Amino acid sequence: MPPERMETGIAATSSRATVVGVVAATMSAQVASIMASAIFPVIAVKLAAELEVPAAMIGYQVSIVYGTAFLTAALMSTLIARHGACRMSQIGLAVGAVAMLIALQASLPALVMASILIGIGMSVMTPASAHLLFRFTPARNRNLVFSIKQTGVPLGWLLLALTAPGITLAFGWRWALVLAMAAGLVVVAALQPMRARWDDDRMRQAAASQPLLAGLRLIWQRPILRWLSVASACYACIQLCLGSFAVIMLVEEVGLTLVQAGLLLSVVQAAGMVGRIGWGWIADRTGDGVRVMLGLNVIMTACCLLCAFMTPQWPQIALVLLFVAFGASAVGWNGVFLAEVAQRAPAGTVSIAIGGAVMWSYAGILAGPALFAFLCTRIGGYRDTFGALTFIALIGLACVLTARRAARR
Repeated sequence: MPPERMETGIAATSSRATVVGVVAATMSAQVASIMASAIFPVIAVKLAAELEVPAAMIGYQVSIVYGTAFLTAALMSTLIARHGACRMSQIGLAVGAVAMLIALQASLPALVMASILIGIGMSVMTPASAHLLFRFTPARNRNLVFSIKQTGVPLGWLLLALTAPGITLAFGWRWALVLAMAAGLVVVAALQPMRARWDDDRMRQAAASQPLLAGLRLIWQRPILRWLSVASACYACIQLCLGSFAVIMLVEEVGLTLVQAGLLLSVVQAAGMVGRIGWGWIADRTGDGVRVMLGLNVIMTACCLLCAFMTPQWPQIALVLLFVAFGASAVGWNGVFLAEVAQRAPAGTVSIAIGGAVMWSYAGILAGPALFAFLCTRIGGYRDTFGALTFIALIGLACVLTARRAARR
């Protein structure tokens, strides 16, 4: 029986308890993985003081993490077929825990090594979870389920924001790393009882026959997957620029206090969590995820453009509404995108296709902050630079329209 048919059969007969268990497990793994990758920006001030380097150098650490994830996603996704998605999730989390242990040494070489390991561990999490969700989730709910699972990203950031600063101030930054390490190890242990059943589709010789760039080749050969993936690079670029520069823009050019700007950033993340679930629900009800992506792209484009017109005279309600819409679109797209890739991938290639697709997303993450910084120095302001991101959003819109035409053929 072809692998996709087997997956579809399992999904069709999965009990509600099984579906809930898979969603809870993959979402928990996503949260733990994000905690490992995001912990350093949260504790950057204290860590930089001990290392005697500027706190701004945390940008290089983030680039190392996502650069490594970009380079290793294709390789790690090919290992899922051989070892199983559950086992590879455990391995990814364990690698992240080892990274936390190395970073406790408090040296620049240790931080570089830890960042490389975090990127390696993180690169397998999305393809592995997509493999499990596709196997056990009925097709009629797939967009919603993928979107619920993807709320683990903003949830991981939210948990860190609530816990890591207080732990760092009270006990020192090393205990914040211990928190992230413990979260990963707890999920590794929790996954073990399910491993035998969830990985019963693994094929021990499968990885040996997969070319290293199989995922990228697969994505590029299929027009709809190709253009959706390019669009995801545009979305990821805008998403990371929003998370990285919104607070600075609001403080320096809109006249908000740091606390007020931080609250608006929290609104962005909360709207992103709600948006991910909402977009997934709409995609399942309409049966057209590409059309949903088209809608959120339009909203994202409008939000980028409106940022150029913000002034200190804007009422607070207008700012809140703008950033709710911005968060719901620029942070809320991931689940529908991953579900579309999974559902349109050839039989038995879900994890490989997702691995190739997320490489485009990582490329957008890598390019986003650097592109924004370059444009900001040329344009001369954060608001106008966000306005310039309208062109990136329009490129994404063109890609989704092209994908939509390809889907109709």
